[in-house]
Amino acid sequence: MRRSRFLAGGAALAGAASALPARAQSNMPYRQVLSIAVNVPLSGPLAASGQQIVAGARAAVDYNNRYSAPLERVFAIRTFDDQNALAIAIANAQFAAGDLTVMATIGGLTSDVTVGAIPEYSNDGMPLIVPASTADAITARGYRNVFRLPTKDTTEGQLFARAILPQVKTTLALAVLQDGAYGAGLAQGFVAQAKALKIAAEGVAFPSDDPDYARAAAAIVARKPDYLFLAGKLGPMGPLIPALVAAGYEGAIGLGDGFYDPQTIALYGKALTGALVATSFAPLKRAPGDFMLLGDLSAQVGDVTAFSAYGYSAAQIVMSAIKRVNATERIATLQALTAGATYQTLTGSYAFDFNGDPIDPNIYFYSIGKDGFKYEKPAHPTGFVL
Repeated sequence: MRRSRFLAGGAALAGAASALPARAQSNMPYRQVLSIAVNVPLSGPLAASGQQIVAGARAAVDYNNRYSAPLERVFAIRTFDDQNALAIAIANAQFAAGDLTVMATIGGLTSDVTVGAIPEYSNDGMPLIVPASTADAITARGYRNVFRLPTKDTTEGQLFARAILPQVKTTLALAVLQDGAYGAGLAQGFVAQAKALKIAAEGVAFPSDDPDYARAAAAIVARKPDYLFLAGKLGPMGPLIPALVAAGYEGAIGLGDGFYDPQTIALYGKALTGALVATSFAPLKRAPGDFMLLGDLSAQVGDVTAFSAYGYSAAQIVMSAIKRVNATERIATLQALTAGATYQTLTGSYAFDFNGDPIDPNIYFYSIGKDGFKYEKPAHPTGFVL
């Protein structure tokens, strides 16, 4: 590890803080305090996303502590800045494990850092709640301490194809991805489900390093598809959209969750008018049971994002598991999480399968219009939203 990076990581650890509201602090001599670690980037290019996860988790803890009985235990958030670097994330996990008040960790943000750090969490017996990454690899390696909130990539691709392709009556659907970049799982799930529905579908890839978008678009259009599923992220794949228009593509377009970003509309809204974007993030304002929680979170963080909402839900799950078995140790918290209970949270109802993924995954479709994203429907019926 570079000395500068090690020192930066040490500074991040030295700055790790527990957040307790004043009401909880006033009763500290009589109340047990249990902690939830949050190990995400709090500096660097991804700091804004990490800070939103922390803000959401802290809001959930504050809400719990505000309404807890005088002698009930209270919860605290302990933050760690992993700087989206694997070595620092592992070191942070070790420091969190050394704090016996830490019952679970929320993190990380990107798939490579999260996957790389999972063995350390497992060795420490630390429950890990993953609030953001959808990579299949996170729950594909048999670790029993990992619990992921958003729908994984292959399942998203399957749900997308199952919900949309029979309606558009396509003759050839192409899942478009970039070599070596995010999107392989999405494309794989989409194509596999389309073929199960006996709909012609194939995956097509173009380079992620120094991509020639015009050439890629021409090759795609030459295959005469009438439906394209863009299985990538806005930044690296977005320029393909105007290239497809220039190449004469006139069919429908579907977009994976990497495009659920206001910048999609700002940059490509005109070309994508009517296109559907899928995401695990439900329209929370349409969830009747979220009225009080959503209002409380909004009051603390302002605009509620997927990151802050999933951070909130992750903390809710940890606190609920602890309360359900009256856990005072980390191993009891992990046992509670693996016992198969259902947790009601801000972002939906969660029960986890053996691998740590939601048992009843879903995605939500939004159409692109001149006024932004408009909610359309879930992939399958749900009582969570209206």
